[in-house]
Amino acid sequence: MTLLVTRPQHDDATAYLSAWAEEVISTAKQRGIEVTDLRDTNANKTCLGQAIEENAPRLVFLNGHGGADCVFGHENNILIKVEDNHDLLAGKITYALACNAGQELGPRISETADSAFIGYSDKFIFPYSRSHVATPQNDPVARPFMAASNKVMISLLEGRRAQEASDLSKNSFLEEYNNYLSSDAGAAEAQIAQCLWWNMSKQVCLGEGDARLTPN
Repeated sequence: MTLLVTRPQHDDATAYLSAWAEEVISTAKQRGIEVTDLRDTNANKTCLGQAIEENAPRLVFLNGHGGADCVFGHENNILIKVEDNHDLLAGKITYALACNAGQELGPRISETADSAFIGYSDKFIFPYSRSHVATPQNDPVARPFMAASNKVMISLLEGRRAQEASDLSKNSFLEEYNNYLSSDAGAAEAQIAQCLWWNMSKQVCLGEGDARLTPN
């Protein structure tokens, strides 16, 4: 069983997503799952197509900026797009940690049998601390957002079904929301809580909700 991960890292946002994807990659390897890691300049359309053809991954984790009908790779070049190469993800479980891709790309991918798409129907928002740009995994501001998001992939790697993985991630966002929106929360905490709620409400699971990893 193979996991395919794309990790552009050409700006602060993609660098954060790339760094936090390390947790997912480590979990996969611990569970004996082979990982194809398209990082930095390798996060491009050509490498994606080759990796899918050669390794036939069941699980795909896309990190990067996104649009309604696409996800971008290195330097915001098109990685996957409706009516271009979205059919590469047919029959797979895809999690797109990218803004807006759940609007058009997700529904098209999920049309084919045994395909599931988890992503966001609007922007994925996460604040971060400028003092931790060089060490994203140590950023306490970004942590609740990245941890709740990673819950999707961690759950899938544990063998959970797509819908359950999405639900568990949403529950994590809700727990963090409640932690920040306490009775003595200040303006900064309230803003973080609002962003956590936003991400939870915009996460979608489309297609085959019972899709899951199966042993070789």
